[in-house]
Amino acid sequence: MNTRAQQQGLWGLSKPLLLEQALQFCVPLMDTLFLAIISDAAASAAGALAPVLFLCGNIIWVTVFAGASIANQRLGAGKLDKAKATIWIYAFWSVQLGILIALLLYFTAPWITSIMGLSGDIGLNAREYLQVAFALIVVWAVKGVCHSILNMHGLPGWNLLANLVYFVANLAGNAIVVFQLFGIADYGISGVAWASVIASSLGVLVSVAAITVNVPLRVSILQLKQNVANVSQNLVRIAAPSAIEPLSFDINMVVLNSMAAKLGALALAAKVYTFNTFMLGLIISVALTTATQILVTQKVGAGELDQADQQLRRSLRIALWGTGLTAALLVTLHHPIMRLYTQDELLLAGAFWWFLLAALSEPGRTVNIMTGLNLRATGDGWYISAVGLLFTWLVALPLAYLLAFVMDLGLIGLLISAVVDESGRAVLFYRRWRQQHWHHSHVHARETRIQGKQD
Repeated sequence: MNTRAQQQGLWGLSKPLLLEQALQFCVPLMDTLFLAIISDAAASAAGALAPVLFLCGNIIWVTVFAGASIANQRLGAGKLDKAKATIWIYAFWSVQLGILIALLLYFTAPWITSIMGLSGDIGLNAREYLQVAFALIVVWAVKGVCHSILNMHGLPGWNLLANLVYFVANLAGNAIVVFQLFGIADYGISGVAWASVIASSLGVLVSVAAITVNVPLRVSILQLKQNVANVSQNLVRIAAPSAIEPLSFDINMVVLNSMAAKLGALALAAKVYTFNTFMLGLIISVALTTATQILVTQKVGAGELDQADQQLRRSLRIALWGTGLTAALLVTLHHPIMRLYTQDELLLAGAFWWFLLAALSEPGRTVNIMTGLNLRATGDGWYISAVGLLFTWLVALPLAYLLAFVMDLGLIGLLISAVVDESGRAVLFYRRWRQQHWHHSHVHARETRIQGKQD
């Protein structure tokens, strides 16, 4: 079936996605800049907790991603009623999961900050921040569902508008809180957290309105009952392996932040500022990967496997050029960028080497995002989840400890281990794609085999 997304192609989908991701990924960077105005301790606290929030968000994301992959394959095969039922089912599970995780995060906030070794002013700021930011998990669940629905129906422009509202509202909220405009009290780091929650909620309202007007999703109770078992089983089959490697990465980032905290407040601040800056590279890789995943899964659903392979390789080449040029620019501008965060001479002096090592991680990270997501979307997620987890925990993390503490390289050692981690997993992931196991693991292939056995 020639869907609207297929008609738009990679660039048609990617252009609004690039702008959308630019707005979305600039928000954490903007939050860091505002928090740095409050204090380095506030910026370090929120930055240290970012992987915890991303860990929770990724649990939701893999559920949404799995459901959207199934729905996209239904759309590609022309099974519109099944696609609608799939959307409602994965939306239900995603939101329920979001509520559960948010409650768990709220009640375990003191334990999380303690186990991460965040103490003193950083620890106090971290607990204050997390007991507001937990609400973001529920908002992200609804946002993820809406985002996927609009993208799969070839309407990424609405996601761009939603993120524009989110960006502007977050900017205004941060400015009001940090500079105490309109006579508002000094809410500190909790005020920045509330600005994020409110701004993100406003963006979601735009997405919900767009779906209500533009996407027909009416489905009967009978259709939901007929599809709930099949969709739920496929959700688990795709989401379970899809969750392992991203969650392993996020836990790895939490551990690295804990190591950085043990190296001292200066090292933690440097890591937070460096990693948040290089989130700009994710704008290109995530936007192109999102567009590619839509096109690849719909081609796979239509049985066009060779075209799906060609699409991924073409997208990967473009993404590598884009992220490479972005990383080179950031390294070139390392000093003025770091000066936006801090005036500390030690942080300014080390910026070049930190930025250079972060840039060397970028090619591997781009390959991991592009190939990893598409392998999971086509049902071939178990292998990369296993090898990715083993490589990170048996090679990269021990190497980080060895370099940072035994060889006394400090933060440089942690960043070198990140380069090794991203590059090693990239080789394994791309090799798996080229082996074409995904030709036999996607939803349509499995259903065809099951139907053949029944006949």
